[in-house]
Amino acid sequence: MKRLRTKMFSLPGELGVDSLLRGLSKRFIVEQRDHEVRQRCYYDTFDWRLHRTGQVFFSAGATLHLERFNGQQVAVASGRRKPKFFWWDIEAGKLNERLKSCIDMRALCPVVEVTSEATQFRMMNKDRKTVVRFVIGNDQLQGMGSDVVEQIVVCEIRGYEREYDAIVELCLKKGCTELKKKKLFERLLKNSGRTPRDYGAKFKVNLDEDMSIGTAVAKICLHLLGDMQKNQPGVIADIDSEFLHDFRIAVRRTRSLLSLMKKILPREQCRYFQGEFRWLGSVTGPLRDIDVYLLEKEDYLNLLPPVLQDGLSTFFEQLETRRAGELKTLQTRLGSKRFGALLSDWESFLSDPDSELFKGSRGQSCRVYADTMIIKRFRSFIRDGNRISAASPDEELHRLRISGKKFRYLLEFFKSFYDEEQMSLFLKYMKKLQDNLGAFNDLSVQQNMLGGELGGLRARNLQSIRFAAALGGLIALLSDKNQVVRSEFESTYQEFTRPEVQELLQAMVKG
Repeated sequence: MKRLRTKMFSLPGELGVDSLLRGLSKRFIVEQRDHEVRQRCYYDTFDWRLHRTGQVFFSAGATLHLERFNGQQVAVASGRRKPKFFWWDIEAGKLNERLKSCIDMRALCPVVEVTSEATQFRMMNKDRKTVVRFVIGNDQLQGMGSDVVEQIVVCEIRGYEREYDAIVELCLKKGCTELKKKKLFERLLKNSGRTPRDYGAKFKVNLDEDMSIGTAVAKICLHLLGDMQKNQPGVIADIDSEFLHDFRIAVRRTRSLLSLMKKILPREQCRYFQGEFRWLGSVTGPLRDIDVYLLEKEDYLNLLPPVLQDGLSTFFEQLETRRAGELKTLQTRLGSKRFGALLSDWESFLSDPDSELFKGSRGQSCRVYADTMIIKRFRSFIRDGNRISAASPDEELHRLRISGKKFRYLLEFFKSFYDEEQMSLFLKYMKKLQDNLGAFNDLSVQQNMLGGELGGLRARNLQSIRFAAALGGLIALLSDKNQVVRSEFESTYQEFTRPEVQELLQAMVKG
């Protein structure tokens, strides 16, 4: 069956609602029906995961909605407005499942709050049969004074297609402009001062070909500093675990850049900031480590047979308690004078025209320096990788992982200098190797941590015995997985070091 049509229009400034209704009343009987006032609150994740998929989530009364930008309903569930939503906060069903696939571990937070007024009219023919439904509405943004977004909606009724076409034509003649649902939402965001997709997890800084080393470093590091500053409030408010994750990535990238370029950066300042960002990495680490285990909770439980799962619950209860303490400690550190001084000194070092960053050898071409560094680091990485055999200790793989991560960061820092397609392809090859090394490291760290927990147990009661049994079973399973990942390293590494992959990097740099 053919879907009924609906069109939304915005009114021109000189056309009032009364004038439009008078024009319609010359051909139709116009009868006012219901008048409704509703509160809507639109949500999205901090990195706009729903917006990037063309969807909007909002609460209205006692109902939660997920819609596409065109207004098509995706899913609905019962539930009232909250300060934030995780997918698991919503009753099981289609909405819960769709959000889980879109937002994962991120929280949905309020983006814009709207008070909507809608007055419905019946457009009737001479027989007083309703031929078109007509709605006049406006959206008032909360806290935004007189900013009002007005719209009219024309809804088709089956069997009265000509009447619908006639009203649409009249609206257009009166100067009304068709308004898509997406455009309406974008207008609401714009009026609220929000910029869609103003933050994303992917790192990208555009550098000019003739940019000096100092200027390029400043631009990259100011971008990373911005990421820290954007995520800091979410870390302190403990909105979701990804704020701390992204904050730490910005810190890690900053540390990598200082390490990679320490030979050309001002020695004294470089040493100072390396030490301070190392401190920042260390104070944010414990809470992130706990978050990783909590995020893996369901996977851990599913690894164990049901008879051992209850024992592992004790472990996660202890982690939750420990997490509360680590959060308070981190909140104190991020509110400390030391942290404030670090960000202030760093921004000054990167922004002050008289900074040592822009003097001496830092004035030479960054593109030339980046070419040299990329080739040098790649050769060093391959040399280290070639030394690893089945008999090599685990530590060598861990060192190779760190070296590879720094090399990937180096490519990402300067990727705007190079062909985008070639760079994406090379990074795709590298990701497979990094995933292998990362999985191996994660499994090793998890075993060590769980082993420490097990070693500290004193089995005095049945609960402790169950806990120990669960930890022991989990360590054994993780050890088996670790061996499988380790056995896959050689083939993964050989695939990455194929001649065509190395030639791709050479062609990209020379190009």
